[in-house]
Amino acid sequence: MKTLFEQAVRILTLGISLLVASLNVQADAAHKLQEKLKNISSYKASFSQEIRDEFNTVLDSSSGYFELQRPKQFRWIVVDPYEQEIVADGENLWQFDRDIEQINVSELTASLETTPAAILTKDQVDIVDNYNVAEIATSRDDTTLFQLSSKAEDSLFERLLMEFEGEQLIALQVSDNLGQTTSIEFSEINLDPGFASDHFAFSPPEDIDVIDNRNKVADNAKDEP
Repeated sequence: MKTLFEQAVRILTLGISLLVASLNVQADAAHKLQEKLKNISSYKASFSQEIRDEFNTVLDSSSGYFELQRPKQFRWIVVDPYEQEIVADGENLWQFDRDIEQINVSELTASLETTPAAILTKDQVDIVDNYNVAEIATSRDDTTLFQLSSKAEDSLFERLLMEFEGEQLIALQVSDNLGQTTSIEFSEINLDPGFASDHFAFSPPEDIDVIDNRNKVADNAKDEP
């Protein structure tokens, strides 16, 4: 009986040790990613994007450029195959689809809160407290790959991969809860583009329809009995 008890204690101790070691590795990866994100206050790069379904079928391919100024300002400009602008001016999120001549605008914080974009655009994101993070080995010594999953139950993504070359973010891959995967590769990266103070302002053209979603939540709340 004593032998069985001692074996059980040893197994339990080993299990706890492995769990603690695993948590320490996750915490180290989270702190390492946090430091890399702190170095990105502004960013400009060309991108190519591909979206695949759960059967690995390509649903959409596009390319353009991405500009970022923390906090909460960015321009995601699709050039090919259809022109589209997504602009965050710090308070609003504008989406301008030029082919159908339509603009949608929504409140920025509500639009980004549960998306991967919050990690790049918010002034401060506590990676350690809000995400499970693991560092994944790569075949290149100069690249670092992180895998993230949100601790929030209402997160819109299941898994996020972020790949860095030195301090430069060179790729993202987002897997959502519907089985779709979005892969983005960045090139021509500039971490100090020097944007003008009004670079992220957006003024809708007079002849374009604007669908304003900013007050829908408040209006819906008023209509409830």
